[in-house]
Amino acid sequence: MILLKIKNKKDFINSFLGSISNLNDMGILTVTANSLTCILASADATIVCKSTINVECDMPQDSITLNIPDIKRLVRVLDILPDQSIELKIESNNISYNKGGYKFKYHLLDDGIIKQPNLNMEKVGKLNFDTTFKVKEQNLSTLFKGSSFTSETHKLYIFQEEQDKIIGELGDKNRHNTDNFVCELSNDTEGSMITKPLPLNFESFRLINFNGCREMVFKVNQEMGVLTCSFNKGDTSLIYIISALIN
Repeated sequence: MILLKIKNKKDFINSFLGSISNLNDMGILTVTANSLTCILASADATIVCKSTINVECDMPQDSITLNIPDIKRLVRVLDILPDQSIELKIESNNISYNKGGYKFKYHLLDDGIIKQPNLNMEKVGKLNFDTTFKVKEQNLSTLFKGSSFTSETHKLYIFQEEQDKIIGELGDKNRHNTDNFVCELSNDTEGSMITKPLPLNFESFRLINFNGCREMVFKVNQEMGVLTCSFNKGDTSLIYIISALIN
């Protein structure tokens, strides 16, 4: 048996589990002595999330994996518990809790049933990113409000009009007579100009758990059509890897 100590249940649910459950119902958690990590892809594999949170765990070995069959169901039972600091017991095939009149047992899947995304995070980290820019929450809020106007399309184009100005456009450049909405995303940029618009699936973009995050860092590799978005929420660090659409 292994004891997993979570000091802030609300942060664990909202920032860690909530972020990964936006992409997929099932996931594999890697547990070490001081962290929980999950790498998980959306159903169409257009976006991958790596979520890491600080925890305390009395590990007898370097790491173990927990195959979670239904992340949202785990969230529901954890949400019932009254304490914000909780201690979970990990057995070979289940996670359990027993304290203060509250008790549950959540069964895990065997190894090999859930597939990890076919993505090497180390290689992503070593990519040469041409452009880096920071986006504030209020700018993203404006973009999402604009999506109610462009509901007939699901594309987001990221491009530059000037050296220090990143623009987001909702619309579809491959269709005639489609409405569009354009707003400035950032005026805090580094690196080279984005030479041509980077088309993204806006529905994948919606899966990113931006709520409560004041600023996000985006990086663009134009040659491979890859964009990353990273930020911290409490004790949770998040990095999303988004693949551009092929025009």
